[in-house]
Amino acid sequence: MKFPTGASRTVFIFAHPASHVAAPRYYTPYFWEQGLDWHMTAMDVAPKHLAETIRALAKSPSTAGFNLTIPHKPAAFELCDEVGPAARFEGVVNTIRIEADGKLVGESFDGEGFLNAAREAGIFNPDRRTVVIGAGGAGRAICHGLAAGGLKRLRILNEVPGPVETLAAKLRGQFPDLDIDLEARFDDAGLCVNATSLGLKATDALPMDPAKLPKDCAVFDIIAARRTGFMEACAARGLKVVDGVAMIRQQLPLQTAFWRGDHQV
Repeated sequence: MKFPTGASRTVFIFAHPASHVAAPRYYTPYFWEQGLDWHMTAMDVAPKHLAETIRALAKSPSTAGFNLTIPHKPAAFELCDEVGPAARFEGVVNTIRIEADGKLVGESFDGEGFLNAAREAGIFNPDRRTVVIGAGGAGRAICHGLAAGGLKRLRILNEVPGPVETLAAKLRGQFPDLDIDLEARFDDAGLCVNATSLGLKATDALPMDPAKLPKDCAVFDIIAARRTGFMEACAARGLKVVDGVAMIRQQLPLQTAFWRGDHQV
């Protein structure tokens, strides 16, 4: 294990709360593998302090960049001076680079990371219906990634109707051939995605009843901090289950290239 020194640089991942954040155990070793003296540190930042925290840390040359997770992705978008195409469509940012002039440049890599993970696991079939539960920051990014990846049929479910209707309208505007519906059913699903925070705590309810999923349906639960009850229940039915760690691993090279400046918006 390498310890940081005064010459090391830090990528901060902001969450609220942050006790569930598992990302540093994957990011820091990846940085070392790439020959970077970088370390990731998780930090609990209340939403009201996000802007001042980012602006203060961005002034230090020891800060390599920022990673945003629940609940900060929409607010981080508003803080950026410039954003990439995915972030512009989704209205969220999960990655911020600090440029030489202090400008904050943001992008969203959740959708691309999700799609790459689903493809690697062999669970992305563009001809089968994908059901995404959740239209928050992660849900918007995942739906956008699926649409950009050539998915033909998408169903989006959300506890509150407003965000899902707005997302569906934006997707229809950019992907007119994409079949989108908002009906709460799962009988034709080839892939079911939990894009909510349900499962972070052991006491959380399941995002849906796994008994409603077809026997050949795959499941992608984006929670990376723990093996959730939803994952266990779906696996018990014999369904193929992929967790959020796969999504993290696929985002690692994308975000690192962005922080280094190799990936321009």
